Amino acid sequence: MKRNIVLFAGLAFSACAFSQQKDQVLMKINNKEITRSEFEYIYNKNNSNNGLDKKTLNEYVDLFVNFKLKVAEAEAEGVDTTKTFLNEFLGYRQQLTKPYLTDDSIDEAYARQIYDRLKENVEASHILIRCKPNATPQDSLNAYNKAERARQRILKGEDFEKVAREVSEDPSVKQNGGKLGYFTAMQMVTPFEDAAYALKAGGLSKPVRSDFGYHIIKVTNRRPDMGKVLVAHIFKYLPQNATKEQESSATQKMDSIYNAIQQGADFADLARKFSDDKGTASRGGELPWIGFRQTVKEFEDVAFSIKKDEISKPFHSPSGLHILKLIDKKPIESFEEKKEEIERRLENQGRGDKGTEALAEKLKKEYNFSYNEKSLNDLKNLMKNIEAGRDSLTSVNALNLSGDLFTINGKVYPVQEFIKWTKDHPSNLEKQLKEYTQNSILNYEDSRLEQKHPEFGHLMQEYRDGILLFDISNRKVWDKASKDDVGLAEFFLKNKANYKWESPRFRGIVVHCKDNKTAKAVKKLLKKYPEEEWANVIRKTLNNDSVSVVKVEKGLYIKGDNKYVDKIQFKSGGFEPIKDYPVTVTFGKLLKNGPESYKDVRGPVTADYQNYLEENWIKELRGKYKVEINQEVLKTVNNH
Repeated sequence: MKRNIVLFAGLAFSACAFSQQKDQVLMKINNKEITRSEFEYIYNKNNSNNGLDKKTLNEYVDLFVNFKLKVAEAEAEGVDTTKTFLNEFLGYRQQLTKPYLTDDSIDEAYARQIYDRLKENVEASHILIRCKPNATPQDSLNAYNKAERARQRILKGEDFEKVAREVSEDPSVKQNGGKLGYFTAMQMVTPFEDAAYALKAGGLSKPVRSDFGYHIIKVTNRRPDMGKVLVAHIFKYLPQNATKEQESSATQKMDSIYNAIQQGADFADLARKFSDDKGTASRGGELPWIGFRQTVKEFEDVAFSIKKDEISKPFHSPSGLHILKLIDKKPIESFEEKKEEIERRLENQGRGDKGTEALAEKLKKEYNFSYNEKSLNDLKNLMKNIEAGRDSLTSVNALNLSGDLFTINGKVYPVQEFIKWTKDHPSNLEKQLKEYTQNSILNYEDSRLEQKHPEFGHLMQEYRDGILLFDISNRKVWDKASKDDVGLAEFFLKNKANYKWESPRFRGIVVHCKDNKTAKAVKKLLKKYPEEEWANVIRKTLNNDSVSVVKVEKGLYIKGDNKYVDKIQFKSGGFEPIKDYPVTVTFGKLLKNGPESYKDVRGPVTADYQNYLEENWIKELRGKYKVEINQEVLKTVNNH
């Protein structure tokens, strides 16, 4: 019966999903209307599934009514209002709404764009003029103009590196003159990446805004991605402040190892013996697959330059000395193989919202979104004063702002709600407005999903009723049956004839003892305790942490289950004594006339007791709640 209940929980859905259609009421359960279309959906889905037994219409009516009666009982007991239910249900809903609150086609296209970028590396330099994300308009303009002046100097012929060293506010410019080397997609902040990949080799960008400030980017080269390499290494650690003696000693050791390899010694054996990287030494020095910019430059340069099976000469990295062997090389994976990783990395970087943004723009048109221009201008003036330090979000001026900021499908969103929201979301006004507007329109869409998308309504009702059904059935039947020892015992006695055995069973323990003395001690000990405690008492009393004098097996055995029980109790077969426990004895009872207690057949009795409780519960529910079925509408199921 439990299987049937779960089946209906998985197929239930909401009649409200069809509220926009003219739909006849098929039945009422506890005065709650259930439409023909809801029943048809469940009936047709079950009967179209070849993995399930097909049932007649009348059979389904009975099963459906029973299912809905249990849900009604759960609602009557307030299960649908508990914190546990609400948390679980809302957790499901949050997951299920995701496909409806984004434009998958846009997400797919963006992932493909990123994949295409991953197939190419860009070499670039930059000049950075710092500007905070929430900088005032004047500070932003000053930073922009400073970046533009640097750009004009370069366009007029000045050397990029010279200008970078003079004006760039990136601390690394002192070491690299603005040179960033090669990079690929998802390794730079988004605006920087977008601008760099839009430039040809030799191209110079206009000022590009990121959270760091304004960048002037110069692309010096582009090349195909180098794929991934699988290498093994032998490593000698050198501290950053290594003495000349330490460096000389490490160099001599690595030169000796390299010479041994050249003379035919096995690379993997030497890695196991001499490498200081103990994590890889046991694998012959083998590292995981390495992609572009996933390790230090010194290591990467050698790893991607040697040929398959080639051994590098010893070289330095910031960590020490290495000798590399290239095991294999492979190109970038296909888009299908790479897609999940790309989407995950974009999500982690906060870049996985292209589809969400596109949907929000589409919904603006659908819901006649519009700003209140007066409120918007008042808000902009307030924000300018705040940025200039002349006002605040908690001032009288801020509190006096009134009116609606915008409307969505006729629903108004007051400007004060936006002001409250900005207190927890500090940024510049442009970003705040964009984020608040997008969140508002997506939340509005979220609230209408059940009405707008019938399939979503079906899915949500499925989870809702499934959770309620499981909870109420567990309390009324499943969990109750498994824990009701008194009820199980009474049910067993009334139905004992249903649990007879065709052949006898032995109920008890098999004890393997160190010697006969131990076997006698076991027999004496058991006289003091009830049968259900025998096994534990023997282990605890006769064995300790360092010495074990007995081994115990406990069970209900039929002939053929256990060779020791077969020989001792059923006088059949034989066995070889266990080496360290040569004396084997049994204690218990041979049940020739069937089980004595429900515990001897607990599984079957529990299952039957559950069915018994279920049947009685259904009778109780049918007497408790009114069930009305419109027979004329029933005749039109799948025929209208």
